[in-house]
Amino acid sequence: MLKDLKRRSIVSFISISISIFLLIFAKQTIAQYFVGLTFAALSAIAAWEYAQFAKAKGGKPKSPALVALSALVTVSFFVSLQRSDLGWIPPTMFLLAILVLFALHFREKTGAIIDLAVSTFGLLYIALPLGMMLGIFYLPMKDDGRMWVAFLLAVTKVTDMGAYFGGSLWGRRKLAPHISPAKTIEGAVFGLICAISVSFLFYVLGEKFFSLHFHLRPVEFICLGIVLGCVGQFGDLSESLLKRDANKKDSNILPGLGGVLDAVDSLLFNAPIIYFYLIVARAATL
Repeated sequence: MLKDLKRRSIVSFISISISIFLLIFAKQTIAQYFVGLTFAALSAIAAWEYAQFAKAKGGKPKSPALVALSALVTVSFFVSLQRSDLGWIPPTMFLLAILVLFALHFREKTGAIIDLAVSTFGLLYIALPLGMMLGIFYLPMKDDGRMWVAFLLAVTKVTDMGAYFGGSLWGRRKLAPHISPAKTIEGAVFGLICAISVSFLFYVLGEKFFSLHFHLRPVEFICLGIVLGCVGQFGDLSESLLKRDANKKDSNILPGLGGVLDAVDSLLFNAPIIYFYLIVARAATL
């Protein structure tokens, strides 16, 4: 456990440092493009890792195309927010990606249904959520998108860490033993408590220091803390399901990390929640 904790700590420190850098400078003109490229790269790598899962099960997805299209769909959210009249770009890019995937199978008589289903799900599972997370940075709204990204990252990652430590210290009853034997109900509950606690911390900080850039009402910090704490763990279990089916321990062999998909699995489920919440529930402030 100590060795695993050391690796997790090193990777967490590096990830947090990069995240802080992006959050601080994300509004700068040059840094905006770096942020966009970073998310495109994450989407591409995660799509490649996902394709390896499919290949391990005998699938034959068009990996190069899926990787490239995932990056393009993700970065299309960034492009669409550069001007108010470009909102049509993400759905158009997604449609074009589907057309390209179909076209690549026109010379094949077998396997197209499964491979197209696998590739389309990859775009929905990876590219769109990462694009939405990128979109949160630059949504035209009263609040600063960077603060919402910080909120999303903090609540999601603290939930993961809370579930890990809570399960290690007090875990007795297995949460989903068939797909993730190490996860426990006690760990999940502690992770949820951590999520609500961090959400409350952002509520307090927003009230005292960031009221002009970030503001949560009491009902918001409670509801968002509960929803993100639950759904984030659901996302973690969902990726564990894919790995278990593909008979893989990690999505990649990056030291101390496993893979990009391992690192963002919870965010893939939580990012759309914040994205649509900001668009729908806070439409009056956009």
